Amino acid sequence: MDKYWKDFDWKELKIIRDFFQIQENGTMPEGSKLLLEAMKPVLIEAGQDIVSVGNSPEDGMYIILEGRANVLTAENALINELAEGDVVGELALIKDGVRKATVRAVTPVVCANISRNLFLEIADANHRVYAALLELLYTKTTMMVTERERLKSEIEIASRIQTGFLPKSFERFCKLPHVQITARMKPAKGVGGDFYDVFLIDESRLCFLVADVSGKGVPAALFMTLAKTHIKNYMMLDIPVAKVAELVNNRLNEDNEEELFVTAFICLLDTGTNRLSFVNAGHNKPFICRRGEGFSMLDCKVNFVLGMMEDVSYQEQSIDLLPGDCICLYTDGVTEAFNPDGEMFSDQGMENTLNHNIDKAFAPEVLIEEIYREVADFSREEPQSDDITVVYLAR
Repeated sequence: MDKYWKDFDWKELKIIRDFFQIQENGTMPEGSKLLLEAMKPVLIEAGQDIVSVGNSPEDGMYIILEGRANVLTAENALINELAEGDVVGELALIKDGVRKATVRAVTPVVCANISRNLFLEIADANHRVYAALLELLYTKTTMMVTERERLKSEIEIASRIQTGFLPKSFERFCKLPHVQITARMKPAKGVGGDFYDVFLIDESRLCFLVADVSGKGVPAALFMTLAKTHIKNYMMLDIPVAKVAELVNNRLNEDNEEELFVTAFICLLDTGTNRLSFVNAGHNKPFICRRGEGFSMLDCKVNFVLGMMEDVSYQEQSIDLLPGDCICLYTDGVTEAFNPDGEMFSDQGMENTLNHNIDKAFAPEVLIEEIYREVADFSREEPQSDDITVVYLAR
């Protein structure tokens, strides 16, 4: 360990340069220099605690120089992950009490450590050391805030990119005979896993779909982009919908290390024959309305999800969707919306909402607005737990 400390060029760690205000020529404030020079190397083996919850803080502060560690609650729940440059227990140098969390080495961890007693001894002799520690705490807090702002900005950009992939205008599709269609997606987080798509195969055939990727956040959004791209690319090859699902499933299985999957309801409407062909890959069954007689759940078979298992067979199903009929696709963010009493909006709630608004069945934009409003009224300010997506077509 002494050889390691002698050979290790700690000045190359950017976070240590920032914390101790080390200049390019190696100089730093006197208090910072005294504090850094008092630190000693410590090796913690994988699985051992750097600090333990409930213990005395007399061992002071650690700066991780190499390795990774987890921050855990008293119940061993993971709070955070630490790595090179992170600081552990800095408040223990100046604050009485016990450790509030455990920091456990995931790999062998090399730390620079200063005990509480040694810090107080040095600080009493030179009060600039106190100033150096306060500066360290201020710098760490500032860096955390800056990092949060950076992440927030990146998530906002990712959200704009994601929503940019989704169709916003549906006018050209509504020029098809007896077609009025619209769609909307409201993510639960900055970026979500739900998606929809609407596009023409040719002058008389329209593809529309809704899908839901397992998981949340940026990984789900990236997987969503892959799934959406594959579905459209294969649909444009003019092959049966069931074959499209099979090919997309196999593509999504390639290098899927995160083991994400997609539920999807993929439709192909031939406006010349009024035939609607579809595949249900593990998704919620849509609601259908025949000539204004009321909405009910479509009776259809549910196949396996996309992306979880290779070489799955999918069944293409079909119905007539005639002028005067309507169909509503959605994700489980609608039916599984919760209110403060722990109640779900449910399939019945969705069916009731559609039938309460049957007079708006041929005004898709108005009807979708009512769906979102009724879900919001039901939730009563309860935080949205999942993405909410609806695709609605009236003939």
